[in-house]
Amino acid sequence: MFYDEGFLWSNITLLEHMKETLESGDPIVRKWALVESNYVPFLFSLLYVVFVKSLGPSLMRNRKPFNLRNVMILYNFLLVTTYLACVLSLAYFFFTTDAYEKVCYPSEVRKGHYTYWAAYAGWIIYLLKYIEFSDTVFFILRKKTHLITNLHVIHHALLPIIGWFLFRSERSGFQFVPGVTNAIVHIVMYTYYGLAAIGPEVQKHLWWKAHLTKFQMLQFIAIIFFVLVVLPVSGCKATRHGIYIDIFMAVVFLGLFMNFYTKTYKKSPTKFISTEHTNGHVITKPVKAE
Repeated sequence: MFYDEGFLWSNITLLEHMKETLESGDPIVRKWALVESNYVPFLFSLLYVVFVKSLGPSLMRNRKPFNLRNVMILYNFLLVTTYLACVLSLAYFFFTTDAYEKVCYPSEVRKGHYTYWAAYAGWIIYLLKYIEFSDTVFFILRKKTHLITNLHVIHHALLPIIGWFLFRSERSGFQFVPGVTNAIVHIVMYTYYGLAAIGPEVQKHLWWKAHLTKFQMLQFIAIIFFVLVVLPVSGCKATRHGIYIDIFMAVVFLGLFMNFYTKTYKKSPTKFISTEHTNGHVITKPVKAE
């Protein structure tokens, strides 16, 4: 039997490197729920995609859409309050301690110490990425599958896996910045979705709906700027794989959101007469101008 010994050795080395990387995170954090397992995050994301693309629409094919107005109002309110609590906790950690040192350099997470509670707040944000699968479930139960874009599915399926990898491999606190930036964006987004779910009497006052996608794109630009410009001159210690992931995710999602924004808001000659107020994205229905 013939085989390329160099290829085999390189693959063994790669696997060893990956194992070492996944064991390089804080030993306490690595034991937390949905962080410790090497398979569960991937399984959840896979089940999410299968449900969204096949099982969910099939189950709803001969059923009437559910009225989830009250459920969605409560859901969005809970997400906003949870994200806000995490951001305020991290802000308190940053402004009341020698946080610059903790963010810039690897530090051990110790129970009862503020590093533990800061990591815990970040972990809660990570868990919310699984709960946010419900955004798409609501689409399906309301029989609005035409609003489930590829961007929406990719976004929801990838973020839990990225979060899992960073919690397993990171000790440096520099991920604090992208994490808080993302959480602030989600506070604004879910505030909008919650208000819009109340009904037309509130929707007509939500003049800022068209700016949500811009706000999301600004988030990715800010992360790219932080990683490529601020981080190198700050003297902070950061893992190479963490930097690569931040840049990759920011560039990919910036491109996807720009494409979504162009197709949705920049078509010409088109005017927009109504809006679907949904969790996931603000979808404006275009009609050709007369």
